Amino acid sequence: MQRIAVIDLGSNTTRMIVMGYTAGHSFRLLDEVRESVRLAEGIGADGALTPAAMERGIATMALFCSLCRASGVDFVVPVATSAVREASNQLTFLAAVEVRAGLQMQVLSANEEAYYGYLGVVNSLDIAHGAVIDIGGGSTQISRVDGRVATRSFSQPIGALRLAGRHVQADPISRSAFDALCDAIEEQFAPLDWLAVTPGERLAGVGGTIRALGELDMRRREYPLDRVHGYVLERDRLEDLIELLRVSSRRQREQLPGVNRDRADLMLPGALIVAYLMRRAGATSLQVGGCGLREGLFYAHFLADQPRPLFDDMRRFSVVNLARLSQYEASHAQHVAHLALLLFDQLAALHGYGAWERELLEHAATLHDIGLAVSYYDHHRHGAYLILNAALQGFSHREVALLALLVRFHRKGDVDVGALRGVLAPGDERRVARLAALLRLAEYLERRKSQVVGGLHVTLGDPVLVQTHTMADATVEIWDANRGAGLFRSAYGCDVRIV
Repeated sequence: MQRIAVIDLGSNTTRMIVMGYTAGHSFRLLDEVRESVRLAEGIGADGALTPAAMERGIATMALFCSLCRASGVDFVVPVATSAVREASNQLTFLAAVEVRAGLQMQVLSANEEAYYGYLGVVNSLDIAHGAVIDIGGGSTQISRVDGRVATRSFSQPIGALRLAGRHVQADPISRSAFDALCDAIEEQFAPLDWLAVTPGERLAGVGGTIRALGELDMRRREYPLDRVHGYVLERDRLEDLIELLRVSSRRQREQLPGVNRDRADLMLPGALIVAYLMRRAGATSLQVGGCGLREGLFYAHFLADQPRPLFDDMRRFSVVNLARLSQYEASHAQHVAHLALLLFDQLAALHGYGAWERELLEHAATLHDIGLAVSYYDHHRHGAYLILNAALQGFSHREVALLALLVRFHRKGDVDVGALRGVLAPGDERRVARLAALLRLAEYLERRKSQVVGGLHVTLGDPVLVQTHTMADATVEIWDANRGAGLFRSAYGCDVRIV
């Protein structure tokens, strides 16, 4: 496994991710570090970075470079964005970074910054058409997405840190300063005349402030999943957060759940940018992305052999990636999926489900045994935990919960969705029971992991008759399937007989 580090020297925060990957096979996040540098703080009329800000930036880059050496990183991608891009003393700063940290920084253009942010989002969220907003400390990038391809972009040198420095002086902010802040945002984005999302399209947002807003809203509503990536922030709830931030002092904001102390003064300006752009787009909600510029740079490296650095089937790759990292038995998982889908297709008249449920069942079958990476005992529970906490990309929170529940009940037990009920839709508990019943039968019919049951034929009735097509003696598999058919009986309201 090779290791690559991506360092993003931003206007407010410097972040580094270290990814471990096997080319064309799998990858995982190995480490993540952030440091509040506030590189854009104190920039005067001459546009120069201050000596203090430069020293913070150089020291942080040297520290991160030292971490890379200690971690055995093979390749480092160091980039700088808005603050360095616009600094009048850019060359002086870059030369100092090279001397003291040994890194040759790549200064991204506004279009490049927007592009890599878009790559991070479109390879991690299920957004085929819509727009991506990336709010940083010093700038905001917006990309239009059509057919998963960025078709246009817009960038403005206005970010949460710059707005805070110009307009947030009193604590809490005065009404006049708040109004001036809103006016400044509207003025800066006046040239943006194409931002709109129609029904069926999505608006996605990335950047530290957007993630912090999502986490704050999750904590306030006691959301059942601890997963900000993919969280849907409703516009009316964002307006409530804006009012809370407007009347709060910095000390009060620092105590809000999910808010880092070094971001407390940036939350309100960032929230106002988000709310304004949502109104301009006609969007009632925004999907929060956990992957942005840094991940986009990694995807450009990992997918360099593709015509475009995009996963052909992001959801399927993400599932297989997690399975591979968990050292799954591919032949067994694939055969369980094969049998489960045969049952699903031939029982369509009984369950009435379609392509979406079929896809979830297949993915759950692929992942059903990943808990073995922790322990054989309770591996169904371990697998569910891994799914809830792993970086499954392209799935909604509801879908992640459904996959976790299918894996949780693939082996034994009566279905109980428990605390996950808060992210499910009406009918999902029944959906889990019916799909888990099929997954459980498929697992039993592959009991010895030897693919002796090659196929099956279902005859509807009471009992439902499942005739197995065997390649060798399947006494054990048929015995186990009949013995464990209780969930099928309760989920479908009829008996089943496997022969």
